[in-house]
Amino acid sequence: MKTPLLNLLISIISSVPLTNILDDFEPLDRLFDVVERGLRLNIDHETKNHEYIKRFLECGASALQLDIKSGIAPEELLSGIYAEYIFVHLICKDKDQAFLFSEYMENQYKDKSTLTFIQVENKIVYPLQTIICDIDVSKEVIGPLSKFLKEAEEKIQEAKPYRCILNVSIGKNFLLSISTLRAIRILWENLVAKQGFEGDIPAIVTVRPEESELSSDPNQCLIEMSYLTLSALVGNVDVFYGTHSSRETNHLLNVLMMQHVFIEEGKLDTIKDPLAGSHMVEQITHKIVEQVWQKYLEGENSK
Repeated sequence: MKTPLLNLLISIISSVPLTNILDDFEPLDRLFDVVERGLRLNIDHETKNHEYIKRFLECGASALQLDIKSGIAPEELLSGIYAEYIFVHLICKDKDQAFLFSEYMENQYKDKSTLTFIQVENKIVYPLQTIICDIDVSKEVIGPLSKFLKEAEEKIQEAKPYRCILNVSIGKNFLLSISTLRAIRILWENLVAKQGFEGDIPAIVTVRPEESELSSDPNQCLIEMSYLTLSALVGNVDVFYGTHSSRETNHLLNVLMMQHVFIEEGKLDTIKDPLAGSHMVEQITHKIVEQVWQKYLEGENSK
């Protein structure tokens, strides 16, 4: 029996005829056994880079996404810290800066197992044959996911990638965010299968809140981050980035500790099947996948 809330959420994404797209779907493996707790920072001349990042490492952060807006040297930013993180995603100003960072990490940490990606503009330049897709579903679901499938198809055909990063910005609708994140994995697998590749193209799903959607009040923001974190964990992601536009250290530390409690005590990251869980989440996920996939196929047939 559908609840009023389920009817409301389904009305947001609208109903479409059922298909058999999910009938034989099997659970997907994530890149990591647990959801990695991450930190996203803008690195500029005012950021106390090294000590700032080190403090979060000591508090349990295992992933970094750094948007490097200054000309800071690699050793000044990452020396003694880089190899302690499991996952590092660097967004560089240009290819020259990207080359400096890739060369530094290969020379200094060639025996370490940190999974590293370096991005310039909207392309991953290190390692090669990696694509990235930015997906903003913080305000709308169907439109951005339809756009994602079209862009991802073009990138797959052009790059013949070995792997992909799906960089997702989520909003504050708890159940819809869970269902959307699960739908993204299903849509990706369907898209890859349709391209005729042997095997699969692993997708690393990284999630962060849309900063413009967060309250400027640290206490209110922490409350918002709590259910954003929960939706990401239950939504079957690989990495969740804590973020706050003010870069208040204590606030971000609280976010990390909150994530630790959710992961270690709640075991929420152990969910493997994108369709597992409540009937409500399953129904919303199903509807999202069907509507987006139908729009994608309609676009294919109109070519």
